[in-house]
Amino acid sequence: IDVAPFDNSAMDGYAVRAGDLAGASELTPVRLRVVEHVAAGAFPTVAVGPGEATRIMTGAPVPEGADAVVMVERTAEEDGGAIAVIMATVAVGENIRRKAEDVRSGEVVLSAGEVVSAAATGLMAAVGCATPLVYRRPRVAIVATGDELVAIDEYPGPGKIRNSNSYSL
Repeated sequence: IDVAPFDNSAMDGYAVRAGDLAGASELTPVRLRVVEHVAAGAFPTVAVGPGEATRIMTGAPVPEGADAVVMVERTAEEDGGAIAVIMATVAVGENIRRKAEDVRSGEVVLSAGEVVSAAATGLMAAVGCATPLVYRRPRVAIVATGDELVAIDEYPGPGKIRNSNSYSL
């Protein structure tokens, strides 16, 4: 599957039309009418038009019409949340994770022979691989044998040597 499966917000904040925020700053904020609140796990039902914004949580789908997200730290609210006071500009695409940005459907995500790390485990979960075909790294032991060998903390007597091969191997 595509990861992310849809364009979604990388921040809590407001989904906006970047062009509406030209010149926005703390001294000259832009006020936008809030048309909807979209929590993570919900889906937007209202498009963002000129002069409008949608309150959005991290991971929530970006509504139609919005092309950027302003992080909540650069905003304030008026009229009980009906008005978003935006105190910064944003570029088109800012704070949006695009559909298939990490993985495109059909793409190979892990190849045979790769070590399964914590990151690989998360990637497998993201693409729905619940039962990967893996094998455990082999455990190897070296057993040095021979009547001539003594332990490294022993003094080698006549005809004896310390067991150094098992350590170097």
